[in-house]
Amino acid sequence: MRTFLLVIMFSSYLFSTPLPLFIKGNEKISSRDLYDALGLRLPYAIEMWENHPTLNSIAVSQSTSALTSYYRSKGYFDTKVTAEENNVSITLNIQENDPITVTTIQINSDFDVDSAIAFHLNELFDQEKFTASKANIKKQYGDAGFCNATFNSKAWIDIQTHQAHLLFEATPNEPCTFGEIRVTSTPNIDGNLAGSMLRFKEGDPYNLAAIQQSYEALYAQEAIARVIINDNDRNGSIVPIALDIEETEKPIRFTAGLGYSSDQGFGALAGIKHRNFFGDLKTLSLDTRFTQIKKEASGILSVPLGNRDSIHGEVGYSDELFEGYRNESIFEKLTLKHQDRPFSALAGLLFDHAKTYESANPEAFPNTNLFIISPFGEINMDTRDKPLDPKKGYWINAKAQGSVRSSYSDASYFKTLLSGAYLESMEEYVVGTRIKWGTLRTYDGQIPPSYRFYAGGMNSNRAYTYRQLGPKDLHGDPLGFNSLLEGSVEYRFPIYSPIRGVVFSDLTFGSNNYIPDYTLPYWAVGAGLRYVTPIGPIAIDFGVDPEDNSQYAIHFRVGELF
Repeated sequence: MRTFLLVIMFSSYLFSTPLPLFIKGNEKISSRDLYDALGLRLPYAIEMWENHPTLNSIAVSQSTSALTSYYRSKGYFDTKVTAEENNVSITLNIQENDPITVTTIQINSDFDVDSAIAFHLNELFDQEKFTASKANIKKQYGDAGFCNATFNSKAWIDIQTHQAHLLFEATPNEPCTFGEIRVTSTPNIDGNLAGSMLRFKEGDPYNLAAIQQSYEALYAQEAIARVIINDNDRNGSIVPIALDIEETEKPIRFTAGLGYSSDQGFGALAGIKHRNFFGDLKTLSLDTRFTQIKKEASGILSVPLGNRDSIHGEVGYSDELFEGYRNESIFEKLTLKHQDRPFSALAGLLFDHAKTYESANPEAFPNTNLFIISPFGEINMDTRDKPLDPKKGYWINAKAQGSVRSSYSDASYFKTLLSGAYLESMEEYVVGTRIKWGTLRTYDGQIPPSYRFYAGGMNSNRAYTYRQLGPKDLHGDPLGFNSLLEGSVEYRFPIYSPIRGVVFSDLTFGSNNYIPDYTLPYWAVGAGLRYVTPIGPIAIDFGVDPEDNSQYAIHFRVGELF
C-alpha cells in the first residue's frame, strides 16, 4: 500500500512539473501581451540570463480560457485557443479569426461628451475602452458639478456580422455644491491649516477635479502620510466633505545617493530633513551635493501659511568651476510662494556674497568680491501629465531678478528668463517643442560673470558639451552671453519596450548685446535612446552640428529634457 502511494505521489510530481510555454498563431496581439495576460513575463532579447516562461500542466485548461477571455475583451469573439502538450513543452495555438468592429455609436447627453468616448467608427471593440469611456463620461459630469447624474451604457455584440453597437446615455439632474467641510487631524497638524489647502470651499460648485487637486496638494506636504476626502455622505445636491489627515510616524528622513551626468560628471549627495519641524507641516532640511565641477550645501526652513501660501528661508554655500574661473557664493534667500496647481508664483529677496577667483583672463573674468541684493519673482504654469516622463501638456515659466547699485549692493542690473514647452502625443508617439529666451542688462557696477547665460549641454544645444557653445577667449574659455534664444523640437517613439527612441533638432542664438544675433545660428541635430525606469527614463543623446560634423557631443541624464 505504501509503495502504491509513493508511486501516485511521484507521478503527481512529474505531472505538475512546469514546462516551457510557447504561444503560436497570434498576429494581431503580441506574444508579450498574451504572456502578461497569463501573469507571466516574457524576457527581452537582451535578457539572456532570464529563463523562458513556464506553465504547470494542471493550469493548461485555465490558461486557454484566460486567453480566450482576453481576446474577447479585445474584440475577438471568435478566437479559438487550443493546447498541445508533450514531455518537453506546452504550446498554445491561437486562431484569431475576424474581430468585432464598432458600427454605430449613439450618444444621448446634455453635454458634449464626444471627447470622452474612446472609440471611433469601424475600429475594434475593446472592453477596456468601453469601460474607460463610461468612466470618462462620469468624470466629465462630475467635473461640471453634477454629482447625481444618471448613466446608462450598453454594448450590443452581433456575433454573426461581427458588429458592435454602442449606446452612451447621461442625464445631469440637479447641479451639486460642496457643503460643510469637517476636518479630523492629528495633534501635530492644525486641522484649519490642512483644510485651507483644499482646492475648494463650502458653497463652491461640486467638482471632481478640485478633489483630485486637493489630494495632490495635501500629499505634497511631506509630513502627511494619509489623506481621505470623503464625499459620499450626500444630502441631495449638497455634498458635505469629511477630511481625515494622518501625519507620518517617522518625520526625520535621510537621503544619500551617487550619480552621473554628462554636464557635471560624477556626483554624490546627502541630506537630512525633518518633515514636521515643531508641527504644523513646517520642514527643515540640510543638504549637501558634490560633483566634479560644483560643491554646495544649504539649509532650508519652509513654513506653510495656509490658503496655499508658504514662506521659505534658505542659507547656502556653493563653489563652482567655470571654464576660465571659479565662482564662490554665500547666499541667503527669503521667498514667499503661492501654489495653486497648475499655477504657482513666488517673490523674494536674494542676498549674494559672490567671489570670482582663479581667473585665467582677468579682463573678461575679473577677480572680484561682490555683494548684491536682488529682489526676484517667478511665475510658473505646468499642465504636463508627468514631470519626469511627460507625454502631453505644456509648461510656461517666467523669471526676473535685478538690483539697484547702492551702499548695500554693488551693481544695477536686470535679468529675465522666459521659457516654455508644449507636448502632444498619440499613444506612445510624442512630439514636443521647447523655447527659451533670456536677457541680462548691466547698468552700473559689476556683476559676477556666473550671472551671464551659457549654452551647450544636455539641457541646451546638444551638439556641444556643457557651457561650451559660443565665442571663446584666447585661452579657449567660453565667454557666455548677455542674451540668448534657444529652441528644440523632439519626436519620441517606442522601439522595444522598455526602450524608446528620440530624434531632435536644437537651435541657439546668442549675443553680447541685449538682443540675440539672429544672423549667427548654432544648430544641432541628433538622436537618442530612453530606457524607462520607475524613477524616469534614463536618457542618452548624441547631437552633431549639421554644418560642421566635427562638432558633436554625447549627453546622459535621467528624465526627459522637457
